Order: sequence, then C-alpha cells, then structure tokens
Amino acid sequence: MESYFVYIFVKAVIRCMRALPRSFGIFLTRIIALAAYRLDFRHRHIADVNLKIAFPDLPKSRREEITRKSFQNTAMNLLEISRIPKLNRHNISSLVQYDPDSGLDNFRAAQSKGKGILYLTGHFSAWELLPAAHALYGYPLSFITRPLDNIKLDRYLQQLRESMGNSVINKKNALRPVLKKLKENGSVGILMDQNTSLLEGGFADFFGLPAATTTGLALLALRTDAPVLPGYLTPMRHGRYRIKFLPPIEVTRTGDRNRDIETNTRELNRILEGIIREQPESWLWGHKRWKYQPPENPQDLYGLSEDALDRFLRSKRRASPQADPFSGDE
Repeated sequence: MESYFVYIFVKAVIRCMRALPRSFGIFLTRIIALAAYRLDFRHRHIADVNLKIAFPDLPKSRREEITRKSFQNTAMNLLEISRIPKLNRHNISSLVQYDPDSGLDNFRAAQSKGKGILYLTGHFSAWELLPAAHALYGYPLSFITRPLDNIKLDRYLQQLRESMGNSVINKKNALRPVLKKLKENGSVGILMDQNTSLLEGGFADFFGLPAATTTGLALLALRTDAPVLPGYLTPMRHGRYRIKFLPPIEVTRTGDRNRDIETNTRELNRILEGIIREQPESWLWGHKRWKYQPPENPQDLYGLSEDALDRFLRSKRRASPQADPFSGDE
C-alpha cells in the first residue's frame, strides 16, 4: 500500500507540474529546490564532502553556492520529465538546441563509423531531457537504467522515457540487448558517473581519488569497436538547454584485456571530470561518489570529521603533487 500511495503521489505531482505554465513551473521548482536545500542536511553534507574532494581550495561560500544550484538542477528533472509529453519535433528547438561548436558534427562523426554509438554521459543538468530531445531531432536511442523498487512507478516513468521513441534497457540484464542494438547500428546511453559495486566495476581515479566505477562501458567499446561519444546538457538562460557532444573516443588497445579495461575506464572518468569542471553547478553532487575506498584509505569519507577529511586529502595531495588533481579551477 505504501508503494501504491507513493506511485499515486508522484504521478499526481508530475501531472500538476505538466499543467502549469512553464515559467511558473520553473519558479515553483526553484522554490522546492531551495526548500530541499535548506532542509536536507544529509545530502547537503554529502555534496560538501564531494566538493572538498574535488575542489579542496574552494571557500565554503562557493561550495554552498554550487550545492544550492546543484539542488536546483536536479529538481528541474521533475519539471522536464513531467513535460516530456508536451514536446514534439516542432517545439523542441524552443527548449533544447545543439551547441554550434560541440554538437551535431561530433555526433555525425561517431555515426559515420557504422558500428553504433556508446554514449558516455552522467547526471548533468536535466539529464532526463537529453535522450528525449535527441530523439525528437530524429536520433532515438536506448539507455540503461536501474529499475525502481516501486514497480508501478517504474513502469510509469518508463512510459514517459520511451514516449519520444527511445527504449529503456534494464541494467540487470543489459548485455544482450545492448550488443543487439550496436549490431543493428543503434545507439546506447550509459550513465557512468555514479558509485557502483565492486562486483560491477573497479577503482579508477576521479578527481585524484579512487572511486568505484563501472567498467561496462569500456568493456563494451573494446568488444564491439563502437565509438564512445561523450554527451551532456548544458543549462542556459531562461530554462533552456544546449546539447553538447565531445569528439568521439577510440578506446586504447594493447592486447592486455584487463589493462585495457582499466586504462579506458580511467580515461572515461577523466572526461567526466572535465565536464564537471566546466559546469560544476549542473552535476549531482549529493551522491556518495566516493562511497567505497581501497583498504589503505578511510572506509567512510562521509563519516569523517572535517579535520580528519582535510588531513586525509592533504596527505593524498602530497603523495601525488605532479597530477595536481585538486586545482580549485572549475
């Protein structure tokens, strides 16, 4: 019954957000996000720890500003997914356009290889809007998601996600449908910026600190020869967005499978890190990205005192000064 009431509540909220004028919806979403920022101490703390890891030279006021805007960008997903049924190929350009410099040219370069596309993306800006907009411009794709525990809500969200011609692939049994899509010269999106279990990945540096990272994307690229295309949304003024694609990536091959998976996973993390440095306010900071750590590091970075965390980060910084991963420039 609890799951059913959650489903009814979320569905009602989504329908209400859809019925509102967009300008008022943006205003209301920002109010909700500000309230969440003030009240959600847990995720605010997680975001602050993450920002200290990524940008330890940032003053507290700047960390708070990035966290507040990150809450706003995350909340915009509620508004954007609620309004997906209102979008069509005639009005999408008023909301989302391709970046003139890092846009369709890079996408077409990847498409021209004729081996499908593996999209590298993450929880940037209104990430639910990205595949819907790309599909409305004529480029539908599949993307991998983890099913929600609430079955009714998961089915409802899947209907919204697939309403523009995209398809959702269940993360639990993804390999076969992904290989099939790529063999048919299709496109598959993978969000790989989140913590994962060590059964599904391994440690790879992220902002100079080991982070449990899925190796699935690197493994698929090595197995299929499909190009990896980094893609993400950049928020613009007045609630609009641009789609950016970086140049397609050809994975490194040395013949040593395990080494190649490790090398390419580290490189994909480096690319995601670059996107975050470019637009830090748009990333989902309130997630325990460094939840798991190697045995030699503290096992719960989010439970450390402020002094203990600072000491640990300084020790890591002294151990690898040549990498300079802790620059405060974003």
